[in-house]
This record gives sequence, structure tokens and C-alpha cells, in this order.
Amino acid sequence: MSIATSLDSDFILLNSPSVNREALFYEVNSLLCEKNIVEGTYLQALINREENNPTAMQLETMGVAIPHVDIEHVKREQLVVVTCPEGITFKQAEDPDEEMTVHVIFFLLLKEKDAHIDFLMKLIGLFRQTEKMDAILKTHSPDEVKKLLEEVIN
Repeated sequence: MSIATSLDSDFILLNSPSVNREALFYEVNSLLCEKNIVEGTYLQALINREENNPTAMQLETMGVAIPHVDIEHVKREQLVVVTCPEGITFKQAEDPDEEMTVHVIFFLLLKEKDAHIDFLMKLIGLFRQTEKMDAILKTHSPDEVKKLLEEVIN
């Protein structure tokens, strides 16, 4: 299974109630553990990775982040998409000493080393499509987000 084919509406979390990055990571970790997608080491690896190698970036109309971990913390490939209309503070990828508000988070769970590069290129293509990114943030339907993503990554 590739991450492009692992789109599942159950892993599209709209309007997350999480108020900070740590709460968001716990929310996603709970879902992934419940579905047996990650190892028990995933949460700490995610926290450490994002702390030392931040992934947040500013797009034209919103901030996004792409948290990910090394492959040994993942049992099965999956993409988790979370929207936070109120925003969550993340460290910036370009300047880790600076923080920014993020509204859409793409958690990449990969099983193959360097597999993220191709997928990241597809995500960057999506990030350039302001209308689609705005639609992802504003929709109330996980199926609609799935459809928008499938148009870009498949």
C-alpha cells in the first residue's frame, strides 16, 4: 500500500478540538494506536522530531505542517489530515526559533525510507492551489477532503 492509496475518511479529522500541538499529537496518536497503525514509540518520536526538525510553513492563506517520524515507528502507511480552523502554534521549518499558526496538518506515516519525497512533491503541488487548500480547511465533510486530495495525489 502506498500513502497515496491509503486515503481513508476515518483519518480525516475536521475541526480538531485540540488547543495546542501536544494535545493534537495525543489526539492523532490515540487514533493511530486504536487502529494499530503505529508502534508504541510513535508519540515520543513525533514530539522529538517536530521539536528538533519543525515542519510548519506559511502558505498564501494559511499555515500548514507535515509532521512525520522515521519508519521504525510505523506499522502501516497512512495519511492523517487534521484541520484546526482556530489554529495551533507550531515552530517554523525555516526558522525554528519562530512560531506560527497552523490550520491544516498532514501527518505522514510511511514504511519505506525516502518514500516521503515523492509524496511531499505532490503535497507541495496541492499547497500551490489556494482554492483547494481553502476548501480543505472550510469543508465539513471528510469525504470531500478525501476527494480533493485524491485529485492531487493520485
